[in-house]
Amino acid sequence: MSHEHVPQSATVYTPPELAFAMVAAARGKPGALWLDPCVGDGAFVAQMAIHGVQAAQISAIDIAPGPGAAENLARTVRETDFLEWAAEHRATVDHVVMNPPYAALSRIQGKLLDRALDVRMSDGHRLPSKANYWAAFLLTAIDCVREDGSLVAVLPAAWDFATYARKVRETVERAFGEIIVVRCASPLFPQVQEGVVVVVAFGRGAQSRTSRRVEVAGLTEMIAALEQIALGRVPPGTVTMRAFAPPPLALRRLDEIVHIHIGAVTGDASYFLLNEDERRKWQLPQSALRPTLSRSKHLVSAGIGRKEWANLRDEGARVWMFWPTNSALRHRAVRAYLKHGREGGCNMAAHKIAKRDPWHRTPLPGRVDGFMSGMSKRLPFLALRDMPGLTASNTLYVIRFKRRVTEAEKATLGVLLLTSSVRRELARHARVYADGLLKFEPSDLGGVRIPVVGACEDAVRVFRDATVLLLAGREAEASTMADVWVEGIATSIADENRTTSAKRAVA
Repeated sequence: MSHEHVPQSATVYTPPELAFAMVAAARGKPGALWLDPCVGDGAFVAQMAIHGVQAAQISAIDIAPGPGAAENLARTVRETDFLEWAAEHRATVDHVVMNPPYAALSRIQGKLLDRALDVRMSDGHRLPSKANYWAAFLLTAIDCVREDGSLVAVLPAAWDFATYARKVRETVERAFGEIIVVRCASPLFPQVQEGVVVVVAFGRGAQSRTSRRVEVAGLTEMIAALEQIALGRVPPGTVTMRAFAPPPLALRRLDEIVHIHIGAVTGDASYFLLNEDERRKWQLPQSALRPTLSRSKHLVSAGIGRKEWANLRDEGARVWMFWPTNSALRHRAVRAYLKHGREGGCNMAAHKIAKRDPWHRTPLPGRVDGFMSGMSKRLPFLALRDMPGLTASNTLYVIRFKRRVTEAEKATLGVLLLTSSVRRELARHARVYADGLLKFEPSDLGGVRIPVVGACEDAVRVFRDATVLLLAGREAEASTMADVWVEGIATSIADENRTTSAKRAVA
C-alpha cells in the first residue's frame, strides 16, 4: 500500500509459505469467489493461483498504483480505497484472505480516514479514532463475505490487548459460526517487533458457536497449525475459549437480506399523484392509474392490502399514480389529462420528466415485497405489500428480499426490526431534522444489523400484534413483545445445541 495519506510503514509483506497456509486454511470451495482487499505484491493471489483458483474468481484491491508481480492472476483494481470499493460489493465473495495495513488512524488522512471512522461494529458504534487501520479493513471485509463463507487474516498482537479491539473481536465472533485464533509469540515480519495472530473464521452468518485459540512458537509452528485447520482438524494444544450460547444471536446487515430502493420518482407529484376525488373529477379510468402509497402515514399496518389501501383512498389520501397503459391512452379522459399536463398542468421541464420517453410513464420499482419510511417522526418499520400491483412514490422506500422467501420469513424480518436492540441501532443511524423528523438514507438502513434467526410460523401473528402496538404509540410494548419472541427462539436454539452435543458425547 502506497498513498499520500497512508504511511509507507503500514505495509507489511506476507512470507509466501505463510500466505500458502492461510489460503489453504480458508477451505475454499470449488468455483468460489475470493477477495484480497489489500493485494500489495500479490502474495495471497499467487498462492490462490497455486491452489487452482482462476483469475476470474479473485478480486484484488489496492490503493497503490500498479502493476504488481501477480497482476494478471486476479481481477485487480488499483488506486482504489478498499473501504470505498466494499460499499458496492457487500456479500459478494465466499472467502477473504488478507494482511491489512497496520497504522494508527491518527496517521491516516483525508477521505481514507473519514471512511475508516465511519466503519461500524456489531453494536452499531463507529470505530473509535484511537483504533488502527487494520480494524477498519477487517470489519469491512466481513461485510463482503457471503453466507457460510470464511475469512483468514494475519493481524498484529493488538487483536488481543488493545482496548478498541474488544468490540472488533466481538464483531467477528458474532459474524461467524467458528473462530480459531492462532497466536505466534515471536515476530513474523521484520518491520513488526511483536508477535502476530492469524484469525480464521468459518460459517458467515451462522449461529455463533465456538471460539478456539492455540499458541505457537514461530513461523514453522504457525504454518503447521494452519495446515491442521485446512484439513478440518483442531491443532494440538488448542483451547476452547468459550462456546457461544445465545443470546446474543449472530447479526447480519439488513442490506444482506433485502434491497432497499427509493420509490417511483414522478418528477411532479402534484400532477402524477391523485386522490379519489381528483380521479373522479377528471373521469380517469382505473386502467390509467396505479395504486400507490405516497406518504409515511400511509404505512398503517404490518401488511398493506386492498382493505388498508381502500381505507386510505376513501379518506382522501393521494393513493393513485397517473400511469396510463397503451390501451388507456385511447380513453377520452386520459387524452384530456395528458393535454392538461402539456399545457401547464405538469412541469414538463423537470429533469426526470424531460428525459423520459414517454414523459407520462413514471419508471416503477421492480418486484416489491414491502415498504419503509425514510423520513418520519417514528423510527422505520416494515410494512409488507399484501396487494398486487401496489407501488410507492419516492417519499417511501421499497423493500425487495434478495431471495424468494415465505410469508413467515418476511414477518420474521418485520419482528426483528421492532426489537429493542435494532431500534436502538436505528436511532443511532437517524439524522434528526426540524420538528423531530428522522431521516434515513438507504445506506443508513442497510447498515443496521439484525439478529439471525430462522422463521417461525407464529412470526406473522407476532409481527401483526407488535405493529399494532407500535402504531398506537406504544413502541416500548411493541419492542418488548418482539424481544420476548426472539429470546424464545434463541433459547430453543441453545437447547437444541446442548441436546445435540450431549448425543454426540454419548455416541
